[in-house]
Amino acid sequence: MSLSTLKELINPNWARRRGVPPMDTGLRPNLRLDEAAELLPSSEFEPDDVVVTDAGEVVFSSENQVLALRGDDVVRVAELDGRVAALAVRSEEILAAVDGVGIVSVTSSKEVCSAASVTSRVTDLTVAPDGSLLVTVGSTTELDWARALVTGDRSGAIVRVDGPRAEVVAEGLAWPSGIEASAGEVLVSLSFDHRVETRPVDALGRPGKALIANLPVYPGRISGRWFAAPYIRNRVTEMLLDEPEVLAEMTDTISPAEWFVPRLRGGSPFTETMQMGQLRVLGVVKSWAPARSCGLVFRVDGAGRVAESAHARVDSARHGVTGVAVREGRVLAAARGYGNLLEGRA
Repeated sequence: MSLSTLKELINPNWARRRGVPPMDTGLRPNLRLDEAAELLPSSEFEPDDVVVTDAGEVVFSSENQVLALRGDDVVRVAELDGRVAALAVRSEEILAAVDGVGIVSVTSSKEVCSAASVTSRVTDLTVAPDGSLLVTVGSTTELDWARALVTGDRSGAIVRVDGPRAEVVAEGLAWPSGIEASAGEVLVSLSFDHRVETRPVDALGRPGKALIANLPVYPGRISGRWFAAPYIRNRVTEMLLDEPEVLAEMTDTISPAEWFVPRLRGGSPFTETMQMGQLRVLGVVKSWAPARSCGLVFRVDGAGRVAESAHARVDSARHGVTGVAVREGRVLAAARGYGNLLEGRA
């Protein structure tokens, strides 16, 4: 028996637990994603990342393809040799991180960098002011987000790519899932720390300064000041992360598909536990019930406050937003869990 468990037995008030902050102020739930327009044929694609080119064209990734919206048509731009992990635009060039390959130029069909540090687990790309690429790598040891979460992995990194050369400039990060460079500073989403940091562009290895912390979600990719939130925190997962013995039993005896961790899209298999708080009445998930998945993008202002957000209801299918972009004052959300691109008012 651990000392913390013994102290809790003696006096329950001594117990220390992770708290999940409420969805309030700028994160107050609304229907903006439920009311957003669908841009793709239903269930034909699985959008993961989305960018807007300098010419205003919407480009998105789906499995091993890069596609573009041209009018009402979806046009295949490229089919690559691995899953497209992230996209970026540099001037008129579209760049992609491809699993097992590295960074490639979709525009010119040429390989940019095949260094081992950028061939797997890439989560996001951004272009630095000097034209080099900054790449976030979620983990250097775990392939899967959920497994990295339950094992307490902190092996994520930021890699600078300049031509064919790649240099690890920051490491030991808690699944860095988004990065955005602007003049003088870089925004970094640290998924497992539930925070967004700012770091000097010329000193990325130094500890970052929190722009916003203790979010009720796991922040993801960034576009300007807009953030995708692929996963929502819940109290059951937080409790498990505080109980190593229970967590170990779960991972040893239960299929990963049934772990009590956040998902891009909530299912309803007969084995799904009701302990997640998804309360049902007459088979309907109530709109106020805590969920295993969410549909959410949000904007943070310069003071580190959530200025606004766009949500989908807890019983909506429009969950699992993994990419975000802005076009002509409209927000684009790549809802990978839902399998569509959504466009709504900014």
